[in-house]
Amino acid sequence: MAVKIRMKRMGSKKNPFFRIVAADSRFPRDGRFIEMLGFYDPMTEPANIKIDEDKLYKWLDDGAKPTDNTADVLKKAGLLERWQLLKSGVKISELDEVIEARREKQPKPEGKKVEKLSKKAVAAAQKAQEDKDKAEEEAAKKAEEAVPDSEKAAEETPAENEAGETPKE
Repeated sequence: MAVKIRMKRMGSKKNPFFRIVAADSRFPRDGRFIEMLGFYDPMTEPANIKIDEDKLYKWLDDGAKPTDNTADVLKKAGLLERWQLLKSGVKISELDEVIEARREKQPKPEGKKVEKLSKKAVAAAQKAQEDKDKAEEEAAKKAEEAVPDSEKAAEETPAENEAGETPKE
């Protein structure tokens, strides 16, 4: 009996969520399964993934193969990486440290994210700059209107000399 770790579609129209199950490969996708391992809800932001690791590792040790889509979900959750490390002999207490060290060594694929973020950041920065310019213009107009007429007149007439003499007109 070939066992697959697959996703069983649940939910309603346009609102799916998936159970991650261990099932005989001959059974239909949404049919009978052997054991439920967890669930995956792609409709939430970020996607909600909850999997019983002990059950998953037991089935992987027994030779169950995850389907392509399920493997992607397990990779997102970091469970396949943990399982490979456990299989290679890393102790559970050292697991988190080894994963952190691996991730620091790997180059970060930020190219696409940076573009997306930079577009958003540029748009946000432009909008913020426009708002700031408008606010400064309005503040300048209010300041001009708030200046009393006597001060304006004082600015227009030349100031008295240092000796106290008023200039002759």
